[in-house]
Amino acid sequence: MRLYRPLLVLLTILLVSALHATTKESTKVRTDDIQEKNEKCITCHMKQNRSLTKHWEDSAHEGEDVGCYTCHAAEESEPLSFMHEKLRIKTVLSPNDCKACHEQEVKEMTNSKHAHAGELMASVDSMLAELVASFPETKAAAVNGCLQCHGSIVKAERDSKGALVLTDKGAPVMDWKSWPNSGIGRINPDGIAGNCNACHSRHDFSASRARQPENCGKCHTGPDHPQKEIYETSKHGIAYYSSKKGKGSGGMNIDKKGHWILGKDYSAAPTCATCHMGAYKKSSGAVTRGTHDVGDRLSWTLRPALSVKLNRVTFEDGSSTDVHGEKAPDVNSTYIHETYVREGDTLKSVKAEKKIIKVTSWEDRRDKMKGVCISCHSQSWVTNFYKQYDSQVVTYNEEFARPGLTIVQALKEDKLWDTPLSEPHDLGYIWFEIWHHEGRTARMGAAMQSPDHAYWKGMYKVSRDFYGKFLPKVMELAKEAGKEAKYERLITESIGKPAESWYKRSSDTIHEKK
Repeated sequence: MRLYRPLLVLLTILLVSALHATTKESTKVRTDDIQEKNEKCITCHMKQNRSLTKHWEDSAHEGEDVGCYTCHAAEESEPLSFMHEKLRIKTVLSPNDCKACHEQEVKEMTNSKHAHAGELMASVDSMLAELVASFPETKAAAVNGCLQCHGSIVKAERDSKGALVLTDKGAPVMDWKSWPNSGIGRINPDGIAGNCNACHSRHDFSASRARQPENCGKCHTGPDHPQKEIYETSKHGIAYYSSKKGKGSGGMNIDKKGHWILGKDYSAAPTCATCHMGAYKKSSGAVTRGTHDVGDRLSWTLRPALSVKLNRVTFEDGSSTDVHGEKAPDVNSTYIHETYVREGDTLKSVKAEKKIIKVTSWEDRRDKMKGVCISCHSQSWVTNFYKQYDSQVVTYNEEFARPGLTIVQALKEDKLWDTPLSEPHDLGYIWFEIWHHEGRTARMGAAMQSPDHAYWKGMYKVSRDFYGKFLPKVMELAKEAGKEAKYERLITESIGKPAESWYKRSSDTIHEKK
């Protein structure tokens, strides 16, 4: 018994500490003063916004006495805060406001790709929407499209002197090009990137909704990121949509309160949240906790023109980033980390040399995903799946992406690329759709096991447009510039065998038509 006493004492101390922390947080939320203010908000908004208030009444927050003022209370120093019914509040919340109760989830989310989605504003995608698909003054295509998923820089209107424009009730008038916005990488007034209600829609903040694939479909759909459509036609999606959503044998138990654990609470099918974020029960009986970092289990990036392996590094200051490559960096080495910070109403790039204190290699990340897979599949099944998936990514990379990038670089060096996004028939659009639409579909189709997307909507279209549109257009530009021989040689050297013979047959057919 003597041997166990120190352990019992330690456990008692930890338990008391945990209870003290919980009581301290609960007391803060449940003070009479805060509850009185919450009641005041509810009484008024029940008349003005009946359905919105009902959302809150049906939420887990209501059961924990977390009300309007609990979340919307603001300090005078906070950007865009204002006085409302003798209380200082803010209407735009950030992950910082959720952090008081959900610290671990916020830490994971704000370090994830989701929180950095707003950096799209510095990409080719955003330029297309802002300059080509809408008037530059309104940026309507970006405002209504790109930014509603990726997130905007939320800002208020200002007068000619830079002062905030206010409503007759003293609230800031929001800039319509930035608000309303529920994009997951939203840059909030406090400078924090990320938006919890992108998945946990306000004001019920439902965990159940966030578990369901329809929730992800707002953003992960369409020709450049067709994950929702891919899932629906995969074995996983078919199993989910044909299963019961309630409790019981074969049910998804989708409305379960609290943690939702694969192998314990459900086993009928995985959803997007299951594989990328969810907790799962291992064969040993231990439970591996979930994560709000949606990229934590990804070993390839399928977004750029050329897929690369993903290693995660964590720095001394607690921030982290993905580092591309087959070999992960070493612990204690340094890395130039580029981040984007809010400066006024714009994003500014900041680069800093940081020391790496932790490394999660792409192999480690893959093992994390395999851990989820093995809950339903055998080890050999999982091993062979990854061989199939890798073969698709490598084939796309080596047969199309790498040769295409080599040719594009040569065109730029020879000043034949010009402004490739100026007209729909231009070479830039052809190449953009090959990698940005068709190439992503091919890779994602293999990753999520939708045969139609992997081939007919993917690799078939990649090869058709690479040989039938891209290369002929390259040769057309080369011929006009007197560089036909150079590009004939470059193409045959780049694409190799057996693709070279296919290109020659395609090229002969094109010449015959002319």
